[in-house]
Amino acid sequence: MPLLPARRELAPFADQDPPPWLARTTAGAKCNAEWRIGQAEVDLLRDAADDMDAIDQQFGGNRLWKPTRAHLHWVHHMIDRGTYDDNLGRQLHAVAGKFTTSLGWFSYDSGLQAQARQYFSEALNAAMLTGDDALASRTLSIMSRQAVDLDKGREAVRFARLAQAHSKEWHAPARVAALLAIREAQGYARIGDSFNCEAAIKRAWTEWEHGPGERDPDWTSFLNLAELTCLEGMCRLDLGQSSRAQQLLATSEGLQDVAHSRNRGMCLGRLSAAAIGTGDIDHSIDATKETLRLVQGGMSSNRALTQLEIVRDGLAPHHRARGVKDLLEQIHALVA
Repeated sequence: MPLLPARRELAPFADQDPPPWLARTTAGAKCNAEWRIGQAEVDLLRDAADDMDAIDQQFGGNRLWKPTRAHLHWVHHMIDRGTYDDNLGRQLHAVAGKFTTSLGWFSYDSGLQAQARQYFSEALNAAMLTGDDALASRTLSIMSRQAVDLDKGREAVRFARLAQAHSKEWHAPARVAALLAIREAQGYARIGDSFNCEAAIKRAWTEWEHGPGERDPDWTSFLNLAELTCLEGMCRLDLGQSSRAQQLLATSEGLQDVAHSRNRGMCLGRLSAAAIGTGDIDHSIDATKETLRLVQGGMSSNRALTQLEIVRDGLAPHHRARGVKDLLEQIHALVA
């Protein structure tokens, strides 16, 4: 199977402009007929949001931000034009918040960092207006992750701590506490604060070992054993602990399943970088080849491509080693 084309420049979009099919519906909404919203319509939208998140876990967000944006416009259209009771109104606003945060995540995964921040800000505003502390916790958790990628470790720590404050307001379960603790650890790792990073990692594992619960929100379902191991490995890598990072990332990569292929690809990219750090070029090559195989199989995440660029730069000094030259050419063809 041929490699997917290199990352493309995505056309700028104006959030105030609805898609054409919605614009026509809006124009026709001037009639006096009442548009009553039912529970079935809200349930379908909630299911669609869950489906988008599941697709992201396997394939990445590059192909998801556009359809998610269209869904979000439709939800806002229902809120503005429809007729519904208070209960359905609360559900519609919750679905809108879910789509908004997911849209921010998909934009982030696609490399559209400014747009991602815009949607995260909108989601936080919605959370504040509706008193939805769970939405605030989720959004701030993702913002913390983005801040790490943007090399803003202190900001990542602040977002994680603020998310923890919101989580206390809704008595969040242990899985949420574990996620927010490892987000905090990632921020500390990025600024080289090993003492606080170690403490946060320990808290994350302590909370995770409480096990899953009935109150766990769907946005923590990705935090399985493989993913928490990977996130700790990423912390170790940022702290310069290459050998320990390689061990953790190798363990994580072997635990991931097909449903979490995007996370496995991210783990493989970090594993390749860690192996370079320990001088284990053969294992770096193997991990990079597996990442390329996932991309060829349809995984579309700009974050994964960015990680491949880092690996390419790390492997470049070893271009005379067996297999490295061909691998560099494959990466170049993908990310050039």
